[in-house]
Amino acid sequence: MTEQNGLATLIGLMPPPVGVGARVDWEAVQKAWGLAFPSDFKGFVTHYGGGLSDLDLGVLIPSAVTPETCDEPGAPKGGMGFITADTRATWIDTEPTGIAAEAEDLVTWGADGSADLYCWLTHGTPEDWPVVLFSHDDDTWTRFDCGMTEFLSRVLRADGRAQAMRDSALWRAGLRGA
Repeated sequence: MTEQNGLATLIGLMPPPVGVGARVDWEAVQKAWGLAFPSDFKGFVTHYGGGLSDLDLGVLIPSAVTPETCDEPGAPKGGMGFITADTRATWIDTEPTGIAAEAEDLVTWGADGSADLYCWLTHGTPEDWPVVLFSHDDDTWTRFDCGMTEFLSRVLRADGRAQAMRDSALWRAGLRGA
């Protein structure tokens, strides 16, 4: 599902500022989480670090703190593990329909200023994980059958396959000034 050119397309639409990328010990993080992260996400973090702040999208940099360990003494609040634990509780509270998943199948990779949550549904291989969005405004969940960078590219290009994002600051942002 992760398109080979998703990251390249994203970089073409929204070049990353110089020096904002992040370094992650992927081996340690993936061991702690018990899963491998998608390659496009790793590339995004390398190029963009913590997100597209000018467009109100924060991308969570993974650490060895997981949803299961986020409440341990000394664990940082607000990290990927903490936000994922909160997302899973939200999933249970909102009782979504139309998406076959359990709360534990979700990993949150981003959030915005509207408290919307950007997640993966961790079914299959990481390259096949679809994006699942929780819209805080109306407490709805929407599934997008594409990977993270393809999803962001669709939104930045105002692609109809991401129509649910039309009220986002990201919508059409890749077309401005073009």
